[in-house]
Amino acid sequence: MKRYRVHVRLDSPLVIRRERQSSRSEGIQFIQGTLLRGALAQVYLQQKGQMDDTFYRLFLDEEACRFGPLDPAERVFPLTAFSCKRQPGFCENGKHGVVDQLSSLLSRRLGQSRTPRPRCSVCDQDLKAYSGFWSFTADGRPTEPKHLWRRTTAVHVGIDRHTHTAAESVLFHLPVLEPQVSSGEPEPILHGWIDAEEDTVKILQQLLEQEGHILRIGHARTRGYGRVHGTIGDEIVLPPVDFEAFSRQMLAEAAPSLLESGRYFLFTLSLPTGAILVDPLLRYTLDPAGMVPWLPPLPPTDPAVSVFDTPGREFAGGRLWCVTAVAQHERLRGWNVAHGLPRQDEWMVSRGSVYAYLYAGDPSGWAALQDQLRQLQASGLGARRNEGFGQVVLCDEFHLRFLARNQP
Repeated sequence: MKRYRVHVRLDSPLVIRRERQSSRSEGIQFIQGTLLRGALAQVYLQQKGQMDDTFYRLFLDEEACRFGPLDPAERVFPLTAFSCKRQPGFCENGKHGVVDQLSSLLSRRLGQSRTPRPRCSVCDQDLKAYSGFWSFTADGRPTEPKHLWRRTTAVHVGIDRHTHTAAESVLFHLPVLEPQVSSGEPEPILHGWIDAEEDTVKILQQLLEQEGHILRIGHARTRGYGRVHGTIGDEIVLPPVDFEAFSRQMLAEAAPSLLESGRYFLFTLSLPTGAILVDPLLRYTLDPAGMVPWLPPLPPTDPAVSVFDTPGREFAGGRLWCVTAVAQHERLRGWNVAHGLPRQDEWMVSRGSVYAYLYAGDPSGWAALQDQLRQLQASGLGARRNEGFGQVVLCDEFHLRFLARNQP
């Protein structure tokens, strides 16, 4: 499959709740791939009138078409990102910068350092976990889209179905996401992707063209919310992963003695869209090893236990360990429009989760492991991959770009 860009412009405010029923539910600032897939499926049924073989291929086959989430920016902060508690954010507009803490975690887990967590290099304040979305500007600087989007609340009164006037004692609010359009500034859009074959993408493009590129997404659509203008653009060419350079730089920062031996290699798995993982007994888990048998299990939570005291897992004549993981569970809820019923609650690994692994062996085993990793990146991880969950990023460059020593 190839990956294609998806751009969505909001023609009206968007309402997407975290919870299904509570009027106090907090809104979210991105569109899940589930909603994008559902909106396109609804358009297909309106045009074709029935579910045929093409419908099943487009919307029900995980190996044929996958719909990624639509975000305010092209990238998601990993859970290893930290920033100053006083002036958080990239080094722009007086902010104090973002630092990645993965190398510090690796250093402590590999027994190389017991230093306390770094502090802000500008004001010496504590560092706090930092989340959200970011991208690069045209000149290569990292930036955030916070000034382009506003999360607000719209208040409504209930309507009496008999008199068609305001119902007594019925007042509710909706969490709304809407763009802030400024004169002279580019129009804010949501960024996403679709993984599909070329002929499949052409079918989806034709669906959008016949609807004037208009889709309806989210809650309160009968009140005028959720009208979006979507386009499927050109192919995204993913850059090749430089495993050797990533391993060399991370080990030089976290465990120089292992780098000198020449037999240790380090890599990371990141889940920018989250993942639904289960173990062999179908219990929700944070451990990718439950669905990828050649990966080693997560390390024990006791920091006193060294990585090398755990058995790891044999691979291609060498041994593979999970050094550390920065991951957490998040409840995933939804609504099944076809059945008119809520979907079963599930527990997903949060977006931005990071897993770091260490391989000890000869170069031939390392090359075989790289082949397995590329296959994992292509196939994805976990359940509901056609809804965008389970995207795998190998050796995310964020960890190298935002090392503490690289910051002012």
